[in-house]
Amino acid sequence: MTRYRPPLAFASTIVLVIAASSAGRAFAPTNNDALRITSAANVTLRASPTANAPAVAQLPLGTEVTDVGLPGLDKTWSRVKLRDAREGWLMTNLTRPLDATWRWPTFDRIIADRLGRKGDGFLAGAELVAFIDRVAPEYTDPDGRARLEYSRLKAMAATLSAIPPGASRRDPYEAWLIAHKNELVLDDPGHRWMMSDSAIWERHARLSSTPAGDDIAWFAVTNGLAGECEGRLVCYLNARNRLHGEYLRRHPRGAHATEAVDVIRSTADLLGATSSAKPAYSCDAKRDSRDLSTTLDALSAAVKETRVANKDAAMGSLAGVKKICQ
Repeated sequence: MTRYRPPLAFASTIVLVIAASSAGRAFAPTNNDALRITSAANVTLRASPTANAPAVAQLPLGTEVTDVGLPGLDKTWSRVKLRDAREGWLMTNLTRPLDATWRWPTFDRIIADRLGRKGDGFLAGAELVAFIDRVAPEYTDPDGRARLEYSRLKAMAATLSAIPPGASRRDPYEAWLIAHKNELVLDDPGHRWMMSDSAIWERHARLSSTPAGDDIAWFAVTNGLAGECEGRLVCYLNARNRLHGEYLRRHPRGAHATEAVDVIRSTADLLGATSSAKPAYSCDAKRDSRDLSTTLDALSAAVKETRVANKDAAMGSLAGVKKICQ
């Protein structure tokens, strides 16, 4: 019996179709392109999906991984691959899906969640600061950049507050403080490190016109200044001028203008009050009168530019302080 042999062209077509089909199966994506990102600090990647399985790696906040498990399952554990090709399992609720082309909304949610937590320690705070620094280049518009800078300031303050008293000369605290020394200042009386007011105002200068500009300026106020006035009246007023006065000069109609004027007024009333024996705060007319006059004039000018209801009372209180150091 003679067997049927297909024409050469037809046989070649069959070979090409089979080859193409095989190639398609070999390279077709399954679920291996499901990108996720860790949304908690120090997430443990384990060898199997159980809490007591050996650890493969510790993943800091914001580590991007690829989900290589079966798709479409409601799962407690996810099998993932790292960029260095290591694989393991982590708890799914410690991650978020990450859109490869629309990333910043996920970053924003992670940052907001972490800032909203109470009681996080130093390492968690340091991870959050590092994560913000790592994603910062992706925030290219001014509003987004300002929003991120404000979040970073809050994360820095939380991290600094988590350093135990007297621990700044040992690791991990010392290494972190050295790495961020250009942004920090030591408050000797309080025995603590804090954000430098100049570093905060420098950020504000770049971002003042954005919606977060007002928040950054008020953060500078609430951050405070290092040092102690030791009873010198002019020092207390100078601090108010550098903080609340500066806020009013930059944001005379800001969201915190009324609060700033109230603080200036209450400070002036307190400093101007006298006890039955002596003034509550010292003022040397020869040494302090010029500085006091300059500071009071600056504060009065800042208050005058506002539209708050209590500004006249505040200016009257400031005028009263000038009389006690003549």
